Amino acid sequence: MLKKFLILILASIFLSSCSLSPKKSGLEIMSFPIAKVYINNKEMGSTPYKNMNLKPGENEIKLVSQNKEWKRKVDLQNNINTVIDWQFGDDSSQDSGYILYLEKTGDKKASLLVNTNPDKSIINIDDEVKGTSPIKVSEINEGDRRLKVSFPGYKDVNVFMKAINGYQLVVDIKLAIEKNNIEQIINSESEINSSNEIKKIIVKETETGWLKVREASSSSSKEITRIKPGEQYTLLEEGTDWYKIDLGNDKNGWISANYASKN
Repeated sequence: MLKKFLILILASIFLSSCSLSPKKSGLEIMSFPIAKVYINNKEMGSTPYKNMNLKPGENEIKLVSQNKEWKRKVDLQNNINTVIDWQFGDDSSQDSGYILYLEKTGDKKASLLVNTNPDKSIINIDDEVKGTSPIKVSEINEGDRRLKVSFPGYKDVNVFMKAINGYQLVVDIKLAIEKNNIEQIINSESEINSSNEIKKIIVKETETGWLKVREASSSSSKEITRIKPGEQYTLLEEGTDWYKIDLGNDKNGWISANYASKN
């Protein structure tokens, strides 16, 4: 059973025009463990970090904790508070976190856009499955909402957020692999890579100095050509005591496995 990895956003994610003058953006960053915060390569302090007087536009945000680092370019929105929560793991596969902000849409309803790593994660809002990521939910109820993101073999992420009519919530999330699944995932990838490897066969010496290639895996099947000992061919398929080989020029055939060895 997957453990739930709970992430809480700060109380306010929207900065109204009365609390912030135009052409200013807010940024709130949380991390575990504590990390140094760099904005456009300038050290700004440590987490938890809060700055409500940043210039809107693209900024490079970097977090450094011990010998670990997270870096990303973030487009800060005017009069909007962007929230970043990052959890450093033992390695990059164990890192997790999210970036959350609002985009003004002009619609009378609230909406949600979710991107995740990995893709095809299950998106659940207030205990209702909405589909898989990446996903845009064109209408969600205004007010406090709970977003749950899950993927087999990864830790669940729960984000508590506030939907506002006229705005789209944008959430980019990275999930962490469960520690006890890392080896299993690596082994699965190795098996896939192994199964995708091109295998070759080499023709052995024969009594006749050649080997018949047949249309099917049967000694009574029609002979289509002959090949010589020492020649190498791509193995396409294995049958009982027979190998299907690639003869080139979109041709293939079957040979006796007794007269070939896999390379």
